[in-house]
Amino acid sequence: MIQFFMRYIVKAVLYYAVLLAAVSINLLPGTAATIIPAALILAAVNTLIRPLLVTIALPFNFITLGIASVFANLLSLVIANGIAGGSLTAGFWAMLLAAFVIMLVDDAVRLTRQALRAKQPDI
Repeated sequence: MIQFFMRYIVKAVLYYAVLLAAVSINLLPGTAATIIPAALILAAVNTLIRPLLVTIALPFNFITLGIASVFANLLSLVIANGIAGGSLTAGFWAMLLAAFVIMLVDDAVRLTRQALRAKQPDI
């Protein structure tokens, strides 16, 4: 349970940083204060719903050599945007770029967590 909350907090902070960067370069609308709830909701959606979306997209990932996972991330971003009340409403390409960056951040966190877990001595 603690691991779940730690994973959620790390994702929320990283998504806030990604969304803040997107807002600062005028890729997404909003301010630093308005993207806090969006980052929290996006972390919840990516923690709870995204594994289901990735599982559904698995056959398409084989066919498209992984491109379908970007669209699974885009769908989770759209779901989070809908729950947040449209605070991240932007064009398709801006949302697609944000979904791609979020996918890269998720993969980097996953690989870092696996590397740290591999370095821990067995007790």
